[in-house]
Amino acid sequence: MAVSEQYLRVAFDGLEFLLPSSASFAIEQREGLKGNDSGKGSNVAWWETRGKRLPVYHLDGDLKPVRDNNWQRAVFLNAQPHPIGLAANDVQLLTRADVRVEPFYPLGQAPTQGGQLFSAAWIQGVEVTLVFEPHALATYLLTVKEGA
Repeated sequence: MAVSEQYLRVAFDGLEFLLPSSASFAIEQREGLKGNDSGKGSNVAWWETRGKRLPVYHLDGDLKPVRDNNWQRAVFLNAQPHPIGLAANDVQLLTRADVRVEPFYPLGQAPTQGGQLFSAAWIQGVEVTLVFEPHALATYLLTVKEGA
């Protein structure tokens, strides 16, 4: 796991996770995105930029895509073949001085072709905040099928 100088605290569905800030290239307000009102697909919105439509997905507490309107921002992850957005209720930038991240090695088979979804944890007393592995999270979000 690479040590990040900053982390994004990403909150959705009553849960909080950390994401190395180097994994994202943009954070957009919901108002700057086009909602997916068609009822088709798993994405909740699109970011239309430079002639491209980049999807935004909202996850529930089980990390399954849901068509929920309870979000305020989208964090766009660097991914191939295109960036992909994660909808969040709140996003907060934390410095390395704010958090002390420790390596975390999940047991069992990786749920994505990109590997395990988590690579570290921030432990504060009895509270544990998991740190997303950016490549695995992007790989997971890219597997969510449009129109499914």
